[in-house]
Amino acid sequence: MQFDYETSREIRIDVDGVNRPGRYRVMSGSVIVYYGSEIKFAGYGVTSPELVAKWLLSDLVRRVESRKRKSKRQVAKLARVGFLLVIGLCQT
Repeated sequence: MQFDYETSREIRIDVDGVNRPGRYRVMSGSVIVYYGSEIKFAGYGVTSPELVAKWLLSDLVRRVESRKRKSKRQVAKLARVGFLLVIGLCQT
């Protein structure tokens, strides 16, 4: 199969029941996947470039979602600490 190096193709995967769009490009034996501001690449060897792109997109989506959850936990923790500091100041 011949691939046009300048063309990026749209790809979609379902992660946890949510359809996630991304784009991928095939260049010099590698697949480059774009999801939001994230980029990931890997060689594809004898495996279909589209299949490798789906694997990479799945990894990127899970990474972004993990960062969002971690950020929310950090904000909640800071809010609790701030609340405790305010309570401590009010008691003095």
